[in-house]
Parts: sequence; C-alpha cells; structure tokens
Amino acid sequence: MSVTLLQKSAALAVCLLLSVSLCLPAGAGELEPPAAPPAAAEPAPNPPEFLALSYTSSRDAIHRGEVSDLTVTLKDTALLTRDFRVEDYDFSKLIDSFSACTPGVEVLSAEDEPVTLRLTCAGVSYSGTGHSLKLSAARKGGGPAQTVEITVAQAVEYTPPVPTPKPEPTPTPAPKEQPAPAVVITRSALAAPLAANQAADIVVTFHNAGKTRVLTPQAVFTPSESLLLVSDTSTFLLPDIEPGKSQSVTVRVQAGKEIAAASQALAVELKYNYDNAGTLTAASAADKLNLAAVTTGDPAQKTDAATPNIVVRDFTYGQSNIAAGSRFTLDFRFQNMGRLRVENVVASVDGGENFALDGGTSTFYYDALPAKGEQKQSVPLQALPTAKSGAQAVTVQFKYEYVDGNKRTAASSEVRMAVPVVQQDRFQINAPALPESCTAGEECVLTLNYVNRGKTDVSNVEAAVEGDGFDAAAKTQYVGNITAGTSGSIGFALTPNQAGKVKVLLKVTYEDPNLQPQTKEFPVELTVGEEPLPDDLFPDDMPEKKPFPWPLLALIPLGGVIAGAVVMLRRGGKGKAADPVPAWEPWPDDETPGGPEE
Repeated sequence: MSVTLLQKSAALAVCLLLSVSLCLPAGAGELEPPAAPPAAAEPAPNPPEFLALSYTSSRDAIHRGEVSDLTVTLKDTALLTRDFRVEDYDFSKLIDSFSACTPGVEVLSAEDEPVTLRLTCAGVSYSGTGHSLKLSAARKGGGPAQTVEITVAQAVEYTPPVPTPKPEPTPTPAPKEQPAPAVVITRSALAAPLAANQAADIVVTFHNAGKTRVLTPQAVFTPSESLLLVSDTSTFLLPDIEPGKSQSVTVRVQAGKEIAAASQALAVELKYNYDNAGTLTAASAADKLNLAAVTTGDPAQKTDAATPNIVVRDFTYGQSNIAAGSRFTLDFRFQNMGRLRVENVVASVDGGENFALDGGTSTFYYDALPAKGEQKQSVPLQALPTAKSGAQAVTVQFKYEYVDGNKRTAASSEVRMAVPVVQQDRFQINAPALPESCTAGEECVLTLNYVNRGKTDVSNVEAAVEGDGFDAAAKTQYVGNITAGTSGSIGFALTPNQAGKVKVLLKVTYEDPNLQPQTKEFPVELTVGEEPLPDDLFPDDMPEKKPFPWPLLALIPLGGVIAGAVVMLRRGGKGKAADPVPAWEPWPDDETPGGPEE
C-alpha cells in the first residue's frame, strides 16, 4: 500500500516537471541575472533649526552710542553634538539695532546631547533705535539660512529732548530816529597878533545847538606849521554837553621862531556819540580856527596883513519855524571883518539834504567889499517835505581875493546858519459814527478811524474813553507808533447801565512829528433805550382758550322733539291698535318725559 503511494507521488512529480519544461520558451533554461536597483539620491541637507534659549548683556542699561558684549545661547533639538561641526556652518550678524560684528561660536553640549551653542558679539555699539539683535545660521555648501532674532531688553531707546519754547517778549514802541546834534565851535579873541616865540591861551568853546545830548565828546587839536601846542596833550576829553549848553577847554599855543605867514590856524575836530532811537551813534564836528601872527624876517620887510574874514552878521527867514514843504526867503547880511578890501567875492548857498532852491541861483557874485563893509542877500528856499525836524543847517561859502601890498592872495570862509524846521501834523482822526441803536445792558461799539497823511511817523498814540453810566472792557488802549501813510481804526465796546442820555468822551493823545504832545477829543451823546423784557414772561406753551360750543345748543331742542315723539307712540299703542298717524295728546300732569310708565 505504501509502495503504491510512493510510486504515484513520483509519477506525479515527473509529470509536473515535463509540463513546466514544455511551457517554457526556447532558451528559457538560461536565466538572466536580476537588474541592479537604481542608486538612491542623496538627501538635501536639512536647514538649521536653532532656538534662542537665553541671552546676556555686559550692561544693565545700554544707551545710544554705548558699547556692550552680547552673548546668545542657541540649541538645535534635531541635531546631536557628535553630528555637528562648527566649521560646517556660517554664523553671522545681520543689520539690526547694534553695530556689525563677527560672532564667536562655542559648543556647550556633550556628544550624545542635542547641540547647544554660545554665540558672542563683543564690543557692539547701540544705535539708540529698537531692541533687536539678529543672528544668521547657514550650512556651508548651500541650503537656506536661518534667522534668529532676540529682543534685548537692556537697550534704552533714545528720545531727543524737547526744546522749551521761549516766551515772546512784550513789544515796545519803536523810538524815533534823531539827527546828529549840531556843534558850533568858537574861540576867544586874541589881544594882538602872535609874535615869534610868544605863547597864548586860547579858550575853545563847543556849543550843542541840537536837541540831543552830546555823549563822551573828545576834542583833537592840530596846529599849523608855525604854531606849537604847549599843552601836555592835543586830545581833550570833555563832559557830556546837554542841548543848548556849552563846554570849554583851554589850549595853550606858542608861535615858532620863524613865522612865514601872518595867518595861522588851529584845526579842531570834536568826536562824540549821541542817542539815536536807542542806538549809540558816532558823529563828529570839525572847524579851523584862524589866528593872526606877525611874520619874521627882514625888519625892513613889510609884515603881511591879516587875512580878512567874511562872516554873516545876522539872518532872518520870516517865521518862527519853517514847516516842511513850505517856501520861505532867507535874508542874510555878511560883513568883511578884515582891514583890507576884498575883491571877486563869490557866495555859494547850500541847503544840504533839507532845503532846496525855490527858483533862481545859489551862487552870487560881488565885485568888491571894503574893509568893514556889509552886503545883504536874499535867497528863495523851500524846506523839503522829507526834511528832518529841528535846527537844520544852511551853509554859505565865501571865496574871495585880497591884495596885501603887491601880493594878491585867495582866501575863503564858510558860515553855517541854523534854520528850525517843523513837520506838519497831518494825523487825521474822524469823529465816531453813532450806532443805530443802543440798549441798556447790551454792548454797543464806537469806532474812531484815523490816517497819517504826513511824511513822518506819529509816536506814542494812546486812546481813552471817559464818562459815567456805562461799563467798558478797556477804557485805555495803547496803539503805539503809526507810520506815514498808514490808516486804521480804534474801537471801544461800551455797555450802558441804564436808559436815557449817556455822555461819552473819546480822547486820543500822541506826539506829533516835532515830538510835541497833542490831544484830540470827541464828545459823544448816546440815546440808550430800555432793556427788553425777558423772553419767559409770555411763555409759548400756555393753553389756548377754546371757543364756546354753540353748535351743541342747536341739538338740545332737536333731542326734545325726538323724545316727545317716542312717548306719544308708546301711549297710543296701549289703548288700540296704532293708527296710521296718531293724534297728539297733551302730557299728563303726573307724567314727565322720560319718567316711569304706569
């Protein structure tokens, strides 16, 4: 039994082998080796995944411009220390709130721990803006970089100081400019002409003809070549000279051994300061003082005569003051003060910057003028509209010749005359216009309109309101200086206290172009009405009076007729059948309309 089973198994195996061999194609017996699997691509390097664990700063507070050492601790939990090499990575600092640096890298972790690094930025300066510290980590050879940003709490941002505004100064009225004061220089007379080697004391006087004080005057003297100054110094410091006052100084001179000319001179220059609208301004005045001397030489030789001088004895201009822009005639009388006759006399009149000729010529010729002789001359002039107020100079220069023996000599002299000029007061103020209505307890306004039609400023203008029976927020107003050609208005807000006539006085004071105080007054009478009743005396929400309901009275009779008809119908229905039209019956004595039925 077992043998037969084995034989059957062997036969089945042979059949399977034959069927497999018949099914295989030709050459299938030779088996090809299996193909090699494709090579796996190298995985791309993973980007760093560092986390900032902590940081430290060498300063507790870092201000703008201060230097500090910053240390940051980083950790990559996906990377072991044994798989990390510092030289395979680039660590750098990005642009942030601190200056540039190259971080120092130090490994802190063990071989089998996640890599932990310490990055140090030494000596970085804080910019004063922000709190950011940015570090970059990248694997060498490619791959994305990682940015790690740390907020440095010790950084103190810079806040620029806020400037404290200065209080604006209170404006002050601008002072008026003043012209330089004119200084007239004179000397004392000599008893006789100076002889050789003779000394003499000369008193030189300085007179302030202006309206402003002469400050720190200093006189400098220069003698001619035949004179010597015997005084210790040629410069003299004088005290201040008030307007209309004088100061003198004594100068000692001595004639030389030889005197070539009979006319010697002592030149003097006065340098000083004056107050010009609050500004210290420098000015000067100069003159040449002629001194007679006796020439030296051959005794038989005739001594030259003294140089004749022509001076203005007096002058008039027809008025006490000359108004700017007006015309006038300047009459002056001049005289030959010498002992010799002068010839070919030419007189030239110069009005300077304040006067101009009003027709004619400024130069006059005279053939001769004897010793002690006089001559008169009239010159038409006009004060310019822009002339400065005060004493202004008109200069007359004389050029002439005189004959001393056989010698003809040319000479000249110059004389200045002071003519007072005043500027016209053309400051115009119009009378105020009265308001259309004015009520007690209510504000009304009075306005003064003004215009300066003059050529110069009007200074220190002040307006005031006076009177009783009213209140004013500002009873005095300071307007200040009003320049030429300027117009404006001054307003006063008044609140009358009661009804009736209220008298008000508006007063304006100022200094005219000649610095003289002026006052203009404007009396005003206001008619003040009663104060209006308050609005809540007659309220709008009072109930309206309703009219009497006259139409309802007409319904009363109609109701009585209807009630009577109803009663009649009811009474007729009780005795018999209702007639088509029941007869009218009077009301029983015991029945009333609307009463109870029987």
